[in-house]
Amino acid sequence: MCKQLKNIFLNEKIEYFSAIPINECNVRRTDVIERAGLDPSKVKTAILFLVPYYVEDNTIGNISLYARSYDYHYYMDELFERIIPELNSAFNVKFAGFADKSPIEETEAAAKSGLGVRGKNYLLINQEYGSYVFIGEILTEGDPSLFGIDPNEEYKEKMCLDCGNCKKSCPMEKDKMPCLSFVTQQKGQLPDEQIEYIRKYGSAWGCDLCQTSCPLNKNVKETQIDFFRVNRIVNLDIKTLDQMSDEEFKKRAFSWRKRETIKRNLKILQ
Repeated sequence: MCKQLKNIFLNEKIEYFSAIPINECNVRRTDVIERAGLDPSKVKTAILFLVPYYVEDNTIGNISLYARSYDYHYYMDELFERIIPELNSAFNVKFAGFADKSPIEETEAAAKSGLGVRGKNYLLINQEYGSYVFIGEILTEGDPSLFGIDPNEEYKEKMCLDCGNCKKSCPMEKDKMPCLSFVTQQKGQLPDEQIEYIRKYGSAWGCDLCQTSCPLNKNVKETQIDFFRVNRIVNLDIKTLDQMSDEEFKKRAFSWRKRETIKRNLKILQ
């Protein structure tokens, strides 16, 4: 990997990044690429990177690990505002950053590019940070050779240990119910069986069971990125929720389903 690219990411405390020719990626949404200001026919390279978010909390929480800090979309937006101009200046080609709403199959691309293995729960598992990572990608019209990509390299997706722990621990598999994370995010009144489902697993938002049961997630490193180490909520309660300003609430991952949804879940857990 070229030195300029390394410096840009390491300055952001992002240790895992790689690049892969776009023709090795499964491009799903060319319209997303176009809206970002790039011509899909001219994109040649995808730069993949991992943003670790794990922080060891000493108490068992009712909020999924990824949602305990502020919403990572805010972090990604701020990151792209900083590094896209740096990339444009360093390489003199167009770049555009994506997270979550990605035009490519990002887990597959990240596994192909050597950033980790793909688990049976469809998450990328990194050797140091486990699956507690957000995947970001930057697409560019720059040729792969600009970033030190070996044209003879094989891009084969790497897979996990296939121990089956994630499937065995999943409430969907055990209880024959919908995804627990999905249930906690549904709006409106829930049927009785889903109310009991939330109560059984003690989740006000999301689910981590397939991650916490994974042997590759044991003794993982904590993130060194300050964004994910501050403003954390491990256990949310109704009083804290009611006292939260609209501005503060908006910064949380659970805000997209509005206060009523998360408050309903908290009442179930009382």
